[in-house]
Amino acid sequence: MIEPENIEDYSGSKDRNDSWVVEAIWGHRIERQPFSALMLEFLGMAEGMHRQDRLLAPTSPAENPTYDANQTLQLRNILFNNPRMEEILRDSQGDDESAWVKWLEIMKATASMGENLSADFSYLRSRFDTFNELVNVVRLLRNITIDPGSERAWTTQFIFPVGPAALYEPLSEKGDGFERLRRVYTRTGELAYLMLTRASESLRNRVKAGLIPSLDPDGARNKLILCLLSSDEPDRGSKKGGTYLPYKSHPAYDRMAEDMAAILELGLPNQDAFQYIQPLLGLHLYLYGIETANYWVGLNDLPSIICEILAPKSDLVRKAAVASYLDNDGLGSQAVRKYIDKTAFSSPSLIEILASNDVDDQSKRDFLIEHLRKTCALNKNRTFNATDSKSLILKFYSFVDQFYRDYTGEGLRGLGTGCGLVSRRGTTRFRYAPTDELLRTLVLANVTSPIEESAFLHRLYQRYRIIIGPIEAKSTVRPTLFDETDFKKNRDRFVQHLIGMGLAQRMSDACTYVLNPMDKCT
Repeated sequence: MIEPENIEDYSGSKDRNDSWVVEAIWGHRIERQPFSALMLEFLGMAEGMHRQDRLLAPTSPAENPTYDANQTLQLRNILFNNPRMEEILRDSQGDDESAWVKWLEIMKATASMGENLSADFSYLRSRFDTFNELVNVVRLLRNITIDPGSERAWTTQFIFPVGPAALYEPLSEKGDGFERLRRVYTRTGELAYLMLTRASESLRNRVKAGLIPSLDPDGARNKLILCLLSSDEPDRGSKKGGTYLPYKSHPAYDRMAEDMAAILELGLPNQDAFQYIQPLLGLHLYLYGIETANYWVGLNDLPSIICEILAPKSDLVRKAAVASYLDNDGLGSQAVRKYIDKTAFSSPSLIEILASNDVDDQSKRDFLIEHLRKTCALNKNRTFNATDSKSLILKFYSFVDQFYRDYTGEGLRGLGTGCGLVSRRGTTRFRYAPTDELLRTLVLANVTSPIEESAFLHRLYQRYRIIIGPIEAKSTVRPTLFDETDFKKNRDRFVQHLIGMGLAQRMSDACTYVLNPMDKCT
């Protein structure tokens, strides 16, 4: 997977980056973001590509797929930059005309519409019979605000994606206009989209068919949003692009697409599938992150994920789950060092110069700096306070490792906790302890007909390397952390959780079958 023929270099400029190591391994880029923003960013790119009739069209690493993202400023001002609407309705005491006049006057003075749109909302008078009717629609849409009460600026508040017009990018106000805000949409959702574009054609077609109905501008719920806009489609900003996924092929691509297709094909009404798509995106990006690191370390497989089903007190399963998480969390730093060694420090010419007794320390240091600029795109303004090549090498290792920990490492942790795989519930240390919501999602994505509990646990191990019961644990967990009784109890808690959620049934012959209540075959 990490051989040169499977990788293409980034086609854009690297000048704004301090170096290009972490991005070369995992892409540009995985960073921590509000977990709810992950799916919105993914759907935003999907919607933009769908408008170009290129939804899930195949991509390659050297390409730069671009799209026009919605800004939908009129809707956002009405929903989130409009604090006096309820007060105006109450004070009007049934006088519809005075309510309209007062509200339109305030919005014209306070709405922030940028340089291309007017703050005149009088077009709404022809859309609604009364001001009260408008207020009721606004209340309805405010009720589907994502992360309500988060104290975000109005330009970074979102509603559930009930239609393409509800998908818009986060902004920040700048002067009389706006600028794109990459602290909320960090490109991680766009990476997920690119992963799906490199899945096999049959899987891409299945996912595409499942997404298209939710991106239909003629849907009833989307039309409700459009009635708040002055035109028949949202306003848009400049083209977005520059996201980079290094690998032409990767085991994570088809794995993600299979689960996405399975959920979308359940036939859930409207956008109900999105509640399961969101944790799947986080899970598969997390798996992509640790699997990619494992390949760079030299282990060509997905690492094991030992999971505790929350126990009343600590046992060996919990200790194994903590150790498993720490092992996988450390893979990133090892991958960074392996990449630097392979890409920069294995150069014969560099080795020869650094070993030569005829070259002084200053010249060696200068040669190494220039070499790092060529091989790792070290920024020209980044020189390090090093007097010789040996100290420079150590400082470069440390610098890139710290960058990984602060950005991509934190991003992966956020994905793990956000999707429900990683938790500190009941302890102070992170470990693998899947939530009921994630377990439900895994059942819905993997079960099409009743399956015996042991067979389902084996499937979780095969597909995700998730270990819950004693059979999978015995051959994988280190002996000092394995106790068959503890893992049997862990398996029993898992079964009880599924039974409690209506996802399993214990039969008269003492066998337990896992069920997907939403699958038509089941």
